[in-house]
Amino acid sequence: MAVKAEMEEAGKNKVLIKVEVPAEDVSKAIDRAFRDISREVFIPGFRKGKVPRRVLQARLGMDAIYEEVKQSNLPDYYAEALELLGIEPIDEPELDIDEIAVEDGKPLSFEATVEIKPRVVLENYKGIEVERPDEEVSEEEVSRVLDSMREKFAQLDVVSGKVLVDGDHALIDFDGTVNDVPFEGGSAKDFMLEIGTENIWPEFNEELRGKRKGDILDIKVKIPEQFPEEELAGQVASFKVIVKEVKVKKLPEANDDFAKESSKFDTIEELKGDIRGKLEEAKKTQAQESVRMQVLEKLAEGLDVEIPEKMVEDYAHHRRHELEARLASQGIPLDTYLKAVDFSEERMEDEFKDEAKQIIANEMVLDAVIAAEGMEIGDEELREEIEKRAEMFGVKSESFRQVLEERGGLEELREDLRRRKALKFLGDNAVFAGEGGEPSSGEESAESAQAPGEEIPESESAPAEGESAAAEKEDTEVEE
Repeated sequence: MAVKAEMEEAGKNKVLIKVEVPAEDVSKAIDRAFRDISREVFIPGFRKGKVPRRVLQARLGMDAIYEEVKQSNLPDYYAEALELLGIEPIDEPELDIDEIAVEDGKPLSFEATVEIKPRVVLENYKGIEVERPDEEVSEEEVSRVLDSMREKFAQLDVVSGKVLVDGDHALIDFDGTVNDVPFEGGSAKDFMLEIGTENIWPEFNEELRGKRKGDILDIKVKIPEQFPEEELAGQVASFKVIVKEVKVKKLPEANDDFAKESSKFDTIEELKGDIRGKLEEAKKTQAQESVRMQVLEKLAEGLDVEIPEKMVEDYAHHRRHELEARLASQGIPLDTYLKAVDFSEERMEDEFKDEAKQIIANEMVLDAVIAAEGMEIGDEELREEIEKRAEMFGVKSESFRQVLEERGGLEELREDLRRRKALKFLGDNAVFAGEGGEPSSGEESAESAQAPGEEIPESESAPAEGESAAAEKEDTEVEE
């Protein structure tokens, strides 16, 4: 198939595509239509698939054949024209299929109007000034990681006569009622509670501070209005609490014995050195990512382009569907979730749309860099990425590739890799402000960098630019 295609502007972010299919290809499509229809219709005296063309033509007429040609082939003709013209549509095309004429021995022509992704041309995307990220690792950071490791090996020792303070653990029994009626989840025996934790009602922390073993408390809790159980929302719950034991967390000393027990090292200094090295590698990776995102955000903010509403709505719809599916897997209705996180549907949709605008603008910048630099992903790069992802999922690379091919995901993966390459290119060509145009380091792709070892806990970080507050709260458990 070798269609001819040309286009002309048809309005803001719209083009008119003119397509012509050669007569030879039309004749082949008509032959296929006869074969396909012969397999479907029943005509007395002939087996399915063996009905002669002249019989079908006499029985059905050519209009039915031509209609089959249009229904079966127009999508392919249209797709080939898009690829030929390098067009990325964002909506279904506008075309009148009834006006398209099909005739054996003649070319087939049609026109379609379609809304496309805005084209962005970047002129100054190299040498963007950014702030140099901090890569220095302090002794305090090393100590925090070491303390976190010690926490994992901590023991709880019973202490007689001690009053409870934040960080202590209390072994308690409690029974809760609302209007003198017990409720589900309101009672427990031998419940171990860390004072100061956020995993229980705040009133428990307030009342338990300063108490000792043997104390009996009456604690009143105002249940929030957005509590998922509607019959309890806004009610006052009464809890009778008995303090059965007071325990204090005892951390192991940070010495050579601890190093041997908790790691592969023989001395505490070797362990600290390993922690420092991993923190330095992690900070280097974070710094590279920071540089790249600073450049991307500056370029995206400077775009003089209006993002089509269709693209924004499609993204917001996708995010809502994604959220609903995630909640459904946990048995939580969307309205219950929104009530628990104090969000309205309108606010959620607005934040998804704001997120969409930021992400789409970022993608436009990266796609413009890809086009300007002629970036491509070779088969070897694609193969390496497939092997890497297959290993991550614990499957064979051949099987993973087959799944991608079946789902049409290979080109999507190429696009992802192209954008990652463009993002790295932007970071590599950035300069640090106030340092005489010193180029930033681009030795390693942030996306491919290895995370630090298991000993180093993941640090809490702010959500990425463009990520909505609704998205931040998606992983929040509904408090019971």
